[in-house]
Amino acid sequence: MERHSQGVSAKEIACQLGMSQRTVQTWLAAGTFPEAKKRRKKRSDFDVLAPYVLKRWREGERNGLTLWREIHTQGYTGSERTVYRHIETLKQASVQATFNPDRLHTFTASTTVWLFVRDKKSLDEIEQEDLATFCQASPTLKRTYDLVQDFMQMARKREGYRLDDWFRTGGKQRSGRASAICKWGKER
Repeated sequence: MERHSQGVSAKEIACQLGMSQRTVQTWLAAGTFPEAKKRRKKRSDFDVLAPYVLKRWREGERNGLTLWREIHTQGYTGSERTVYRHIETLKQASVQATFNPDRLHTFTASTTVWLFVRDKKSLDEIEQEDLATFCQASPTLKRTYDLVQDFMQMARKREGYRLDDWFRTGGKQRSGRASAICKWGKER
C-alpha cells in the first residue's frame, strides 16, 4: 500500500515482492491485506494410523521401515517417506516441551506471518509460547522462522552484502537468485 501511494505500479510492486500482479491488484482494490480463508486440512490415509505409530514410538520403536511395514499390514498404501516425515516430527517433539499443536489451527496466515517477522524481544509471554509451538510442531517451520529472522536482521541493519550468503544457506537455487535480482533491481 505504501509503495502504491508513492506511485509504484502494481506490476513493479509484484516484481519487487515476488508476487503475482493479480494478487497485488486484489490487495490494492481491497485497501489492505485480505485475510486468507481458512483451509481445511486434507486428511490422508496416514492420519488414521498416526495414533498407532505414536503408540509404537512411545513403546520404543524408532525404526521407520519397521513402523511402515506394521501399518502396511493394516492396510496403509502410502509411501515410507510419509512415515519418515512423521517420525522426524516425533523426534523434534521428544524435547517434551509444553505445547498444544491444536492451537496452531486457530491462527490466520497474517497472524502467523506477523509472529514470524517480529523481533522475538518484542513478543509478550503468550506470543513467545505460540512461536515456540510453531517451531516445535515442524522442523520446516523452525527453519523458516530462522531464515525470516536472519533476513529481518539483515534488513534492519542494512546488511545487503549478506544477501548472497543468506540465499545459499537458505537452500535457494537459481530461482532465488533471479527473484533477488528482480527485488533489488540489478545483479551485484
